[in-house]
Amino acid sequence: MADYDDMLIVRQLVDDVLLVLRWSAQPDAAVGDDSGAERAVLPDEDLRRRFASAVEQLVANQGAEALRALSGESREFPADTVIDALGSAGWDGAMRDFKLAVIELAGRSEVMGVVRGGGTIGRRIFRTLLAALNAALASLSAIPGASAIQELKDFLEKVLEQEPDEQP
Repeated sequence: MADYDDMLIVRQLVDDVLLVLRWSAQPDAAVGDDSGAERAVLPDEDLRRRFASAVEQLVANQGAEALRALSGESREFPADTVIDALGSAGWDGAMRDFKLAVIELAGRSEVMGVVRGGGTIGRRIFRTLLAALNAALASLSAIPGASAIQELKDFLEKVLEQEPDEQP
């Protein structure tokens, strides 16, 4: 059965996703290919500006709503309801531990280290983490705001799919 600690663990995961989206919108956010060449996460300046605006809207609205709910601070979606939703989605016990382990293996610590401390993320690792977050965010669809977070992350992933992993 899920509990308040599970809520806080999932809250940290959602907060990490929001940080990754914000980082991706920065002009200096870069991914590196296998040869060491770097390129901007969003090389098209107009698209990057539009994405940055979308991320700020998401963070201020749906992101804030999701974080409030996962902190137990939402009147519309109280902690007991959040805990029930997390339990129904398998965000407790062994299932939660497995999901977090997969996300960690997908590169969470490495990506978050760059997001928080600077540097370049390997393109493959970044794409692998974004893909792993699909299942996590999909299972959180009962949490207010989570679906919008997943959708914007999916759009970022689509942009990254347009670029080859390795340059000729």
